[in-house]
Amino acid sequence: MTETPPARPSAVDIAHPSHNPFDVPRPRNTNGIWIGIAVAVALHGIIGFYLWQWKFKAHYQEYSDEKTNAQLIKPPPPPPPPPPPPPPPKNLPPPPPVQPRPPAVLAPNIPAPPPLLIRPVEAPRPAPPAPPVVASPAPPPPRPSVISQPDWISRPDSDAMTQYYPERASRMGVSGRATITCTVTERGSMSDCEVSSEEPAGQDFGTAALKLSRMFRMRPLTRDGQPVGGAKVTVPLVFVLPKD
Repeated sequence: MTETPPARPSAVDIAHPSHNPFDVPRPRNTNGIWIGIAVAVALHGIIGFYLWQWKFKAHYQEYSDEKTNAQLIKPPPPPPPPPPPPPPPKNLPPPPPVQPRPPAVLAPNIPAPPPLLIRPVEAPRPAPPAPPVVASPAPPPPRPSVISQPDWISRPDSDAMTQYYPERASRMGVSGRATITCTVTERGSMSDCEVSSEEPAGQDFGTAALKLSRMFRMRPLTRDGQPVGGAKVTVPLVFVLPKD
């Protein structure tokens, strides 16, 4: 019994209809490509011919001139020239000679005119200068009153002194003092305070005194029963380290 040879696979894969890279390449139909190229060349030729004809074709536009009837007006003739002057007459007698005028004869012993008496004009005397005006001296500005014995209503206590004690001086264990000069207002508070002196320098005791000035309050001066401000007061402050 003879064996039947296996069937040769066909060119078309039924199980895998997609293209297999191992299959034999199919022959390409080039007729469609040549037809497309011919159509593209024909279209380009038609478009080029149309553009060439449209660009180089002359377009004429007709114009018509309207007739205008014009009449030429002749200018008026120029005026005739003036007649020439008449010629001078001939054989005229010469002009009579000019006779000189005889000199005038003055009468002798003519009295001279009397002199005119003219008084000299006196220039007005200048008025005497006015005495210089001496301005009265301005009164000296009122000196601000200085309160030597202030009547304090409230002053910073020991807790406030400890609170505003300079931190650097506290760490170094340094005590000090400061003096400030302030202006007392109508309400008795301190304003415009300035540091007059501080010891030792560079430890910020003056700055601490300025901060404590807001806690001072005193009875202001009175004038006619009304409180007045503007007085100066000097406040000494002594900073001592609190004892443990």
